[in-house]
Amino acid sequence: MAKLDLNVLTKLDPSQIFQVIEFRGQMDKSNNQEVRDALSNFIDKFSDANLVFDLKYFEFINSEGVGLLVSLHYKLKKLNKNLFLVSPQPRVNDVFSIIGLSKIVPIFDNLESALTNLK
Repeated sequence: MAKLDLNVLTKLDPSQIFQVIEFRGQMDKSNNQEVRDALSNFIDKFSDANLVFDLKYFEFINSEGVGLLVSLHYKLKKLNKNLFLVSPQPRVNDVFSIIGLSKIVPIFDNLESALTNLK
């Protein structure tokens, strides 16, 4: 069974217009629904304009997980908010590239690059 920890990082400055969630572990069929529920609940209460998923410690994602990211992106768009993915591991980035996720959700090499695109 895959394990995924989602860590909401403390804001360095309360006025910043983004929130970072750090992904640690893997997402597959065994934990997809649990992750979906946790992130959907978080987004329902999310008040910032931009949500950043930091993937530097994220080791694996399957197609269902990619589908979840796409659905979260569109859920945020309906709320006039943005989703950014940063620092994907090569293996995860390969999956994103094959599926074409970067055409839907912005993906950046690091947090600093993403921050220049915040609205």
